[in-house]
Amino acid sequence: MKTILCPTDFSKSSENAVKYAIDLARLFKSKILLMHAYETPVIYTDVTVSSVQLDFEMLREAALKQLKKFYAKMLEHTKDVQFELILQQGLPSARTIEIAIEKKADMIVMASTASTQVQRFLIGSNATRVVRDAPCKVMLVPPKARFSGMKKIVFSTDLSEENLIASNQVANFAQMFKSELVFLNVDNKSLVHDESDLSRVTHRIRQYVQYPKMKGYVCTDLNIADGITFFLKNEKADCLAMATHHRKFLQAIANPSITKRVSYRTDIPLLIIHLEH
Repeated sequence: MKTILCPTDFSKSSENAVKYAIDLARLFKSKILLMHAYETPVIYTDVTVSSVQLDFEMLREAALKQLKKFYAKMLEHTKDVQFELILQQGLPSARTIEIAIEKKADMIVMASTASTQVQRFLIGSNATRVVRDAPCKVMLVPPKARFSGMKKIVFSTDLSEENLIASNQVANFAQMFKSELVFLNVDNKSLVHDESDLSRVTHRIRQYVQYPKMKGYVCTDLNIADGITFFLKNEKADCLAMATHHRKFLQAIANPSITKRVSYRTDIPLLIIHLEH
């Protein structure tokens, strides 16, 4: 993992996500792309064009000053991680995707949510758009998450072929840490299981994934997000991984994905793999 992209809005949640990324970068000797995107307001005015351009330049300089100040603060936590500062103008989610493509980022690490309801909507919706369109893995870091290794990674699976094929990307990630990989299937249909069902699930997983340290669980719950949340409360894990499709924007609003609902409920990072990759 050579390059980690960290978009920041300088919030406490974002600061925590960057610190988490620093710990990952230190382990893998990765480079961190520390990016801030500032939006310019739409101005309706009678002043001259030159005055408006001056205002935009002042806005850029203020954003650059904030970025450098934030970078200096992050340097207090590390002296052995390489940074590249990137300042962009425009919608943060769109600029994040563009930079991830341009710089061939291996992973995007960003805050999943924030403390207040307004911040939760703004940052949460931005994270949702990045998850939807990212060209690489995305890790959403909750405000309370602290890096303490990756001893156990839980992968939530529906046992479909494309999902289990995608799980090999999670296995590769787990291999970097020599983590235990736990497959979790939340069954919201039959709700009753016996030993033969568990054997069938185990056999199906092993058809697609070869990893030395893995095991599986079947959890029954009418609501899949509730089932995942309940499991994580009882099974200590360092990361939850999920595979998801790129979703159309209107679909994402009308029917929020399980991935988004789970990201708001867990205090551990959520690693997202796109099934299309």
